[in-house]
Amino acid sequence: MMNLTKLLKHLTFGMALASVPMLGGCGDNTLTWQEEIKLSDGRVITITQKRRYESVYTGSNYGNLPREYWLIFKLPEFGNKEITWHENLLPQVLNVYQGKFYVVGTPFTEVEFRQYGKPFPEYVPYRYEAGQWQRIPFNEIPEAIYETNLWIDTEPENNSKYISLTDKAVEMKDDRLRDHTKRISATYKSPH
Repeated sequence: MMNLTKLLKHLTFGMALASVPMLGGCGDNTLTWQEEIKLSDGRVITITQKRRYESVYTGSNYGNLPREYWLIFKLPEFGNKEITWHENLLPQVLNVYQGKFYVVGTPFTEVEFRQYGKPFPEYVPYRYEAGQWQRIPFNEIPEAIYETNLWIDTEPENNSKYISLTDKAVEMKDDRLRDHTKRISATYKSPH
């Protein structure tokens, strides 16, 4: 019979493992899924989201925080070639407006907040121009694309590999979500 000390060690280890996202594959610290998004022009496209997680000590146990993010997609107006956005920002919006593509991300922790120059409001926007992503000032984000259209949580529920528009509609009804995550706000400042 297992003594109490061994039992507690096993339970503690089990709880630590349970707090870590299931990242598929031994030693793999990335998570990838397909996601439907609705663009402001009415089209629904499927993109690939990928996130790399880093193991961190949270004071009482280890957990994983997302540190890198990728959005990968193809569109006819860009020659159906694969376009990739890759930053250390939690993407909130991927949208098109007047023929230009935009991504708006937010710093997930103080580390990223400092890395991106302590932005205010706390969004970091990009526009796709001449085959590359260019960081732009906040005031160049078209208000027509302020609504969040990407998965907000750090990972899909139940390790899902596909997130539909219906899944996101359910997520947006969650009372725990703050307004600045549902829609870009020109006054958003986190309590860093």
